[in-house]
Amino acid sequence: MKLQYRVIVLLLICVLSFAKNLAAAPGKSTALFHDLNEYTRYLESSTSLYNELTEVFTQTSAIDDLSQAVLMETVGEEKALQEKRRMSAAIEEKFKTASKKLDSLYQPNFKTGRFLPQVKEFNGYLKEYTQTIRQSLDDTYNLFEASLTKDLSVVNRFDLRSRKTIIRALEGENQLLKLRMGQLEQNNPSFHLFKSIVHSNQSLVYLIKARISEMEGPEVTGVSNYVPENEASFVKIANIELRTSKKSVEKGAETLKQWAQANKHKFTISQDFSEIFQSLVLSFANSFHVELKINSAFQTLLDEYPGDKSFDEVNVRIDSLIDKRMSLQSDRIQLVAEMSNLGKTMSSSNQ
Repeated sequence: MKLQYRVIVLLLICVLSFAKNLAAAPGKSTALFHDLNEYTRYLESSTSLYNELTEVFTQTSAIDDLSQAVLMETVGEEKALQEKRRMSAAIEEKFKTASKKLDSLYQPNFKTGRFLPQVKEFNGYLKEYTQTIRQSLDDTYNLFEASLTKDLSVVNRFDLRSRKTIIRALEGENQLLKLRMGQLEQNNPSFHLFKSIVHSNQSLVYLIKARISEMEGPEVTGVSNYVPENEASFVKIANIELRTSKKSVEKGAETLKQWAQANKHKFTISQDFSEIFQSLVLSFANSFHVELKINSAFQTLLDEYPGDKSFDEVNVRIDSLIDKRMSLQSDRIQLVAEMSNLGKTMSSSNQ
């Protein structure tokens, strides 16, 4: 029995309300550009913290691999303990450093209330995410200790807890993305990007639940007449969610073209504005392309279920795609910062 079916948590923080906040960008409201500038500074600070926390989350997988090696007896206990102590010390130091930054995030000085809800929501999400990372670390350490016992019932119990923590992280992100969707019209490309992420996350949740159902039994649950949920049903729902995600990507790509055509004249106030606008449109087009590739990678995992012969290969592919996803988001934050600075300068000179 495989100890750990490690799944990459898709934690995209795409908090920019694309059309709602940028469509009026070439206007002459100094307050708007001031607030947009403050918001992008906040995003840079908060996204940096998010990335650090996510790195901690990702690094725990090395200890999970070590636990599996101990259970399979490919690594001796003494060597494993030394490696675990070394890795956990480094991970704990990074988590401690990142956690301290939660209280020192950039505090935006807004002139209007335009961005206050987004800041409040994201601050709340970061606090909850930090707690989830803490739980994930504890799950990983407990799983390692369980592997030393060679008792599969104990190992499975802590493995289950670890998987359920991943579900908690995914559902937390979905809650934030749904709040974002509620602030947007359906003719907004971001609405469909968020929707595609929500459904791909849900697909992953149901795939994890299917794996959990494989493991649940009387020896794990402690209930003699316990009947685990139907894993085939979870896989079926996961496929439905993934198809919905793909349709959202396709709809978003088409909506982006329509939005760009309808709004490009608003950004012709200067060549600089026009170039930034085109870069933003291209960035979103690339994001939809990345989401399609992520859907394809997930589909491979679902098609192979209950096997996982391509897991390692797909895992590497997803890692790369997640990096591209986050890089595109960082690029958009920088582009909006450039736009807000340019607009603020132009607005001030016209007064």
